[in-house]
Amino acid sequence: MFISMEQFGVKPEQGFDNTLALRSALEYCKEMEGATLVFPRGIYHFWPDRAVEKQLFISNHDQEGLRRIAFHLTDWNVFTIDGQGSEFKFHGPMIPFVIDHCRNVTIRNLVIDWEDPMFAQGTVSRADNNSFDIQLSEGTNYKVDNNAVWFHFGGRPEKVWGLNEFDQRTKAPAYQSGDRVSWGNYRKVHVEESRPGVITYRGDSIQLPQIGNVMVMRYGRRENPAFFVNGGENVILESINVHHAPGMGLLAQWCRNIRLHGFNVMLRPGTDRMITATADATHFVFCRGEITIDHCLFENQLDDPCNVHGIYARITEKLGNDQVLVELAHGMAKGIKIAEPGDQIEFVRRESLLTYASLKVKDVQELNKDYIILTFEQPLPVGIQIHDVVGNSSSNPDLTVTHTTVRANRARGFLITTAGDVLLEYNTISTPGAGIKISGDANYWFESGDVKQIMIRNNEFMDCNYCCPDWGRAVIDIDPEIEHPEAYEQCYHRHISIENNRFVTFDVGIVNGHSVDGIRIVNNVIEKSDSYPPHHVMKYPIELKACKNVTISDNQWPNGAQAVALVNDEEINIT
Repeated sequence: MFISMEQFGVKPEQGFDNTLALRSALEYCKEMEGATLVFPRGIYHFWPDRAVEKQLFISNHDQEGLRRIAFHLTDWNVFTIDGQGSEFKFHGPMIPFVIDHCRNVTIRNLVIDWEDPMFAQGTVSRADNNSFDIQLSEGTNYKVDNNAVWFHFGGRPEKVWGLNEFDQRTKAPAYQSGDRVSWGNYRKVHVEESRPGVITYRGDSIQLPQIGNVMVMRYGRRENPAFFVNGGENVILESINVHHAPGMGLLAQWCRNIRLHGFNVMLRPGTDRMITATADATHFVFCRGEITIDHCLFENQLDDPCNVHGIYARITEKLGNDQVLVELAHGMAKGIKIAEPGDQIEFVRRESLLTYASLKVKDVQELNKDYIILTFEQPLPVGIQIHDVVGNSSSNPDLTVTHTTVRANRARGFLITTAGDVLLEYNTISTPGAGIKISGDANYWFESGDVKQIMIRNNEFMDCNYCCPDWGRAVIDIDPEIEHPEAYEQCYHRHISIENNRFVTFDVGIVNGHSVDGIRIVNNVIEKSDSYPPHHVMKYPIELKACKNVTISDNQWPNGAQAVALVNDEEINIT
């Protein structure tokens, strides 16, 4: 059944808030299983003032506060929203789409953007003598006060906390710029308004940008993704362009089977903006079943294009023979469900990341956003230690990424830590950090877990790692956070195949990794480019440490040369 938004009073007009009309339409459709809600093509505006408000715990986002939501779908079954090419334009802090415990929901044919984005930018007009100037666009509303720059987002003041330099020519992060005027480094600089519309930064060790480049000024929280999918199954997002989000393009957690086809986090054609989403393009946490990403474009977001992982929770107390108290340690993991009855939980050493026991969950008690009591069907393992971690081995989705382009974003490419079957094929990847990162961490982000079957084949890696070593040492980084991997007989990761890929690179490093049992680097073509000066962070094109069952063969190196790899501290000739 097709239902038109026209009958609910929506208006594709500048200044008209469609939030209440949308709510009426959704209430009408809720009782009609199989309905398709259709928007006549136009530009529709939404403000947070009269939107639904709800407390949400969204992984890898800042957790404090309530969220305002435009399209709020909870417990829907068999429902489609078709924008027919419409643009949905949002104002201030709000989430466009929340798809909460829904089944068989499809969203398609629409564009998402914000009238005023959650960042500012200006052009570098001077750079010398340990200082540089940023020329803001005429009419920019800002304030410089007490060594701080302030902008407004949704009517609230926001203080700048970091800068990122973008190359005016490539519209990508500038060579070797990284986060070198962000985070702790930003707090070391002095800022002043040298004249109206010009902001000056000074610092003894400040990295000077290139005159003419664009400086992105970051402020606000990682708060509102364009799409938040929580629970449910069989969600499809297709033919969607996200031009901006004050958070991630998509965050999906605890969803079974999600498909993205033509889901693009991309710059609006002709825009002078350098940024799309202010965090990852897509991010998947504790998902199950199949994650499929096909014919997508992820560009110019302020973090990675795709991250797939679980969450390690830290053991803080034994409560009995079969019960432990665990803590969600990272601030952006607070309130996230980590297990349900029947799930298999792995007990993992913090130092080695190695599993030493596996038990089935009998009961889960979420005390608050920080602490959870897990009760098991079996006794706790011998040798359990406080500050070990637990991970959910029942939440390891398969991942397939095909015909997808990644470029010009801050940080890395695909971050993969799932034990499901992974296929990355026919993709084009160009990132300032590692094009693919396979990690695992029980000390900071607490993102689990070990990989067991990854195939990386028929991809093109184009000049990755041009901000080395900020976000990686090589085009492909396999770097679980194990301080001394050689101290352990067992490896953390297994079965990683890198086959039939084309690496076009200005530098040396192709693969860097440790703690892998079974790694194949076969039939790849490596070509030399002159896009950037080499940085020589790696001496060898392939450096592997504490690895077993290594195969490196039939690769084509520039000018037909034979290369040398460093494998377990031994130099070997490779082809």
